[in-house]
Amino acid sequence: MSSTQVDAVIVGAGFSGLYATHRLRNVQGLSVQCFEAAPGPGGVWHWNRYPGARCDFESIFYSFSFDEKLQREWRWSERYAAQPEIRSYLEHVADRFDLRRSFRFGTRVTSVVWDDQARRWVIGTDDGTVTIARYFINAAGAFTVTKKNDFPGAEDFRGTVVHTSRWPADGIDLAGKRVAVVGTGATGIQVAQTIAAQVAELTVFQRTANFACPLGNRPLTDEEFEQVVAGYTELREESRRSLVGAAYPRATRSALMDSPEHRRKVYDQYYNGGGFRMLASTYYDLIINPAANQTAAEYIRDRIRERVHDPEVAELLCPNDHPYGTKRATFETGYYETFNLPHVRLVDARTAPIERITQNGIATTDAEYEFDVIVLATGFDVGAAALTRMGVVGRDGRKLTDHWAGGQLAYLGMATRGFPNLFHVNGPQGAAALFNNPIAIEDSVDFIGSLISYADEHGHTTVEASVAGENRWNDLAREVAEATLFPTASTWYMGDNIPGKPRTPVSLFTGAPMYRALCAEVEATQYAGFALDGADRPLSNTMRLHGSAVFFLAGMMNMGAKPLEQCSLEEMRAAMEGFKLMQRPVPSDVSIVDTTYPTDGGERTVRLYRPEVDGLLPVVVFLHGGGWVGGSLDSFDEPCATLARQVGALVVSPDYRLAPEHPFPAAIDDSIAALRWLADHIAEFGGDPERLAVGGESAGANLAAAAALRARDEGGPRLCAQILVTPPTDPFADTESRKVFANGPVISVEVGARMMAMYLGDVANATNPWAAPARAADLSGLPPALVVTMEVDPLRDEAENFARALQAAEVQTELRRFDGLFHTAYSLSGAIPKVAGIQETIAEFLLPHLSVEPTPTTR
Repeated sequence: MSSTQVDAVIVGAGFSGLYATHRLRNVQGLSVQCFEAAPGPGGVWHWNRYPGARCDFESIFYSFSFDEKLQREWRWSERYAAQPEIRSYLEHVADRFDLRRSFRFGTRVTSVVWDDQARRWVIGTDDGTVTIARYFINAAGAFTVTKKNDFPGAEDFRGTVVHTSRWPADGIDLAGKRVAVVGTGATGIQVAQTIAAQVAELTVFQRTANFACPLGNRPLTDEEFEQVVAGYTELREESRRSLVGAAYPRATRSALMDSPEHRRKVYDQYYNGGGFRMLASTYYDLIINPAANQTAAEYIRDRIRERVHDPEVAELLCPNDHPYGTKRATFETGYYETFNLPHVRLVDARTAPIERITQNGIATTDAEYEFDVIVLATGFDVGAAALTRMGVVGRDGRKLTDHWAGGQLAYLGMATRGFPNLFHVNGPQGAAALFNNPIAIEDSVDFIGSLISYADEHGHTTVEASVAGENRWNDLAREVAEATLFPTASTWYMGDNIPGKPRTPVSLFTGAPMYRALCAEVEATQYAGFALDGADRPLSNTMRLHGSAVFFLAGMMNMGAKPLEQCSLEEMRAAMEGFKLMQRPVPSDVSIVDTTYPTDGGERTVRLYRPEVDGLLPVVVFLHGGGWVGGSLDSFDEPCATLARQVGALVVSPDYRLAPEHPFPAAIDDSIAALRWLADHIAEFGGDPERLAVGGESAGANLAAAAALRARDEGGPRLCAQILVTPPTDPFADTESRKVFANGPVISVEVGARMMAMYLGDVANATNPWAAPARAADLSGLPPALVVTMEVDPLRDEAENFARALQAAEVQTELRRFDGLFHTAYSLSGAIPKVAGIQETIAEFLLPHLSVEPTPTTR
C-alpha cells in the first residue's frame, strides 16, 4: 500500500476546495493533496446539471474576489449565471491558478483516522492509497448529499427516475414526454419553469408552497460589466458589510412604520429588483416580527393571485404555513405563469400525499398518474453529510458520527473538538445559509489559513475547538435562531427535511457582518475558543453575549448603523431614540399622563404611568438613560410602563436637561427638583409621598444615586429605595472591565468618556459626588439599593464596587449581575427577552420596600 505525506489534505473541487488549494499551496507554500469524486472541478456545479440550474446571487457577487485580474478577465454573460457558465468559470479558475495538478479526480475518501501519537491524519481512498497529513480540510460542501428518496417503488417504474443533482451529463430528452416534477423548492421551481415549454404534459407535485419572487435575469451588458469592473474594490467591500454578502440596499426601517400605500411601493420596487432584495432591502424586521412578516407574505400572495388565472390553483401556490423568508428564499422566471398553460397541472401532495412510485407513474392517496419521466427535486441533507460518509475517527477512537449524534457541531462553523487539525470550509453552524457562498468561502478559508500559520509559527502541533468554544457556539446558534422566526417553519435550515435528523439550526442566522466580526474577534484574541496543543483559549467578549443580544448587534450592523464612536452628537441622539423600536409594546392597561414640574431652568415635562390599581399608590421616580446627552421620555415609555404594572406603583419619569447644552449640574438639579416637587404634589395624582423610590438606567442611574445622596444631605425627601441599573459612578475608575470591554459593545470606554466630558463641562467636576457618587466621603444612611450590572459592560466593575461600598457603609444593598448582556440592554426588551429577568428582579426588590401598606390589588 503506497502512502504520501503532505501538510494538508483537501476534499472537494468546488468553490471551497479550489480556493483552499490556492490559499494553502500557492500563498502559504504548504504541500497539499486534494481529492474530488467528480472527474473534474465544479463541486455542486458539476453535479447539478438539471434544466434551469443557475445561481440566485448575481454573477458579479457569486464569484471569487481574491484576485483582481480574475475579476476583470472573466466576462459574465448573464446577470445570474446558469450552471454551464459557472462550471466553466470554476474550470477556468483551476487552470488559471494551476490547481488541477494537486487533485486526484474521480477519487473518493473512504477513511479519515487521527493518529494521536504521530499527530497526523491518515486518509484512505477508494483506489487503495493512503495519504498522511497534518491538516484535513473538509471542502466537500453543504449540498453534496441528496435527500434519500422517500417514495418506494422507483425500481418498478418503466420510465426514467432522476434526482436533479444526478442529472446525466448528456441530458434527458423530455420533448413530447409526460413529466412529473416532485418538489417545489428552489430546484423544483427552476426545473418546472424551464421544461414546461418542451414537454407534452407537466405535473408538479407540491407538498409545501414556497414564496418565490422574480429573479430578474437578463444578459449583462458591456456597460454594466465595465461599471462593475471599475468599482469592484468598493463593491466587494460593501458586499462584506451587507446582510447577505452582496451589495444590496440596506433595510433600515420597520415594516410597521410605513403606511400600507408606502409599503406597497417599497415591495413593488424590490420584488421586481431581483435576487434577495425583497428579503434583504425592504424592512429589517421581516425575519423577527410576525406582524411585519405578514405584510410581506400577503404582498407576495397577492402577486401570485394576480399572475395565476385559476383562483384555486393560485391559492394552492400561496404559502400559508410558514413566514416569508424562514425557508430558503426562492426565485422564479415565469414560474407562476407556467400554471396558466393547458398542459401543466398542480397536484396538492399535502392533502393527497404521494404513496409510492408505480410501474406507470406516481400513486397518491387520491389517484395514480402516468408519466414517462419522474424528476425528484427533493433537496439535500444540508450540512456536513458528505464528511460523515468518509469514516472520520478522531482522538481516542471517537467517530465523528457519534460526536454529532445530537446534531452537527462546529465552532465558528470551522472546527470540532476531539478532531484536531480538521477544519470545515463553510461548515455546519457557519453563516453560509444567509451569506453569499463564494465570499463566505473566501472568509472561511482565509481564517483557516491564518490559524494554520499561527499554529506553525508558534510551534503548536494541534488545533481544535475547545469544549467551551464548541458548546458556547452551539448555544449561540440556537439562541440566535430563537430570536428569529426561523424555528417556526419546517425547513432544512433547522434540519427538518431529513427524517431522524436532530432539529437544530444548520447555520448562524446573524447575516454576514456579525459572523465576520465574530471571526475577526477570535483571530484578534489569538484564537479565543480554540485549544492549541490542549491548552484552551478563553472565549472572546462577543461570544459571552446571549444570542438575542448578538442578534440585535447583528441587526445594527446589517442596517449599516455607525458605531457611536463615529457619530456626531445628533447622530448619537437619533440612535438612542431608535432603541424604542426594539422594545416590547407598552402595556395597554397602564395609563400615561404628562404634566410639568418647576426647575431653575423653567418648567419641564414629567410623565406619569399608572396601572389599573385602586388606591393610593407607591411612587417610583425613574430617570432615563442616554449618557446625559441623549435619551428621552419617549425612549423609556416601555420600561417605565412595565415597571408600573409589575410593582403596582405610580412610575414617574421626569424630563431633565441634557448636555452639552446644559452641563453639570443641570441634570442632577432637575432630578432632585423633580423628587421634591413629587413629594409635595404626587398625592394629587394618586401617589403616596411616604412610599417614594428613585431609580434609573445608565446616566439615569448615576443621577438617581446622586439624588439619593442629595436627598439624604439636604433634608429630603425621604426615599424608601434606589434602583441603579448599570450606573456609571466614577469617571476615573481604573477597573478590569474597562480594560476587557473597552470596545463595548454599544458603549465603549471612548464613547463613555466623551459623554461624561460633555456632561461635566469642567473636568474638575469629575470628583464631585453629585457627578461621581462613588467618591462621596460617606455612603451611610442611604436608602436600600439594588444595583444591576451586565456581564459585558465597561462600567460593570465600578458599579459592582459601588454596591460593595454601599454594603460596607451598612446600606442594605443587593447586587445582581446579568450574564450575556451588555450596557443599554435594559432598554431593548423586545429584542432581548432576557431583559424580562431584569424587570422582574427590580419588581421583586421594590415590592417589600414600597409595601408600607398592603400591596394594592389589580382591579
